[in-house]
Amino acid sequence: MALTKEQQNYWNSYLTSLPVDEHPSAPVITAGPCGDYAITDSLIQLYLGGQKTAGSGLVADFNYCHDPLPKIGDYWIVLNSKKEPALIVNTIKVEFNQFGTIPRHVVLAEGEGDLSTAYWKQGHEKIFAPHLKTWGVDELDKAEVITEHFKVVYNTP
Repeated sequence: MALTKEQQNYWNSYLTSLPVDEHPSAPVITAGPCGDYAITDSLIQLYLGGQKTAGSGLVADFNYCHDPLPKIGDYWIVLNSKKEPALIVNTIKVEFNQFGTIPRHVVLAEGEGDLSTAYWKQGHEKIFAPHLKTWGVDELDKAEVITEHFKVVYNTP
C-alpha cells in the first residue's frame, strides 16, 4: 500500500535527520497502528519507553492478505489513534515460532501487561480469534507466529 502524503512527509523528515550516506537503499516502508487504533497510543508509549521491542502476528494472516512477510531492514511508520505518524521503527530481527510454544524472550520483547506468557497468549488469542476461520487456522496452538524485533529510529514529540 502506498504511503499517504503525510506519511511520506514523515518519512522524508526521518531521511533529512540522517547523513546522506546513511539513507536506506530501496527500503520497504509500511504504515499502520500498533494492533488496532484503540490500543495503539499505549503501545507507542511502550516503544518509546524501550519496554516494547517486538510485535507478533500470524503467518496465516499475511498469507491470506497476500502480504509479504516482514524481513530485516523493513521500516514501519507507526500511526497513533488519530492515524498520524508517531514514530518509525526498523526491523532488526525476524523469527518464527508456534503460538503454543512461544518463547519467553518474545513475550518479554513485546513488553505488555504483566510480561507473563499467559498474558501474551490471552491478548493475542483475543486479537486473532475472530479471524482464525477466515485465515484457515484450525488449531491456534499450532499456528505459525512471526515476530519482528524493532529498534525505534525516529520519533517526534
